[in-house]
Amino acid sequence: MTLYNQAKVLLHKYNGTFTRRQAISEGIVAPSLSRMVEQELIERVGPGIYADPMSFEDEFLIAQLRLSRGIFCKETALYLYNMTDRTPNFMEMTFPKGYKSNYFDELRIKPYRQIDALYGMGITTIETPYGNQVRVYDIERTLCDIIRPPHVAQDEVVRQAMKGYVQRPEKDLNRLMKYAKSLKVDAKIKTYMSVLG
Repeated sequence: MTLYNQAKVLLHKYNGTFTRRQAISEGIVAPSLSRMVEQELIERVGPGIYADPMSFEDEFLIAQLRLSRGIFCKETALYLYNMTDRTPNFMEMTFPKGYKSNYFDELRIKPYRQIDALYGMGITTIETPYGNQVRVYDIERTLCDIIRPPHVAQDEVVRQAMKGYVQRPEKDLNRLMKYAKSLKVDAKIKTYMSVLG
């Protein structure tokens, strides 16, 4: 198979972005990846990450691949859930306590750190606007996070999100209250739900 065809197969299978590890698992040797980059069949967008040079980069997926412990959260999660009309200027991600990276500025990441007991609570996956799966906190956890000090979202953002949640047929109020209690925002959540419910 020619380099062109190999690149085409990889880009198709992995929706325009793939890792070195994925390429190797498909039988592509590392020197072939270098030649594909030289011939501009693919573009290296990060260490061990390649993308289609003819399409827009999925910044959410690239951030996830480069910062694999990160979980999209807060207003970035609201954006991925279509629960806000504001396009984020940066991406918010939560990491385990003590996590550090030199990539935060380059990738426009606003990092938050969380103790293990809270870091793993409510992790799920969602499709980005480009059709790739990334890790994100579920809607209930996200609603708790946006009203949780010290990083509280603006009132307008919170009201829009809470109103949108109440109208969702798949909402889980029991889960919401369970998270709210663990995150110590149960009184605030009860107030929003009683006003909107």
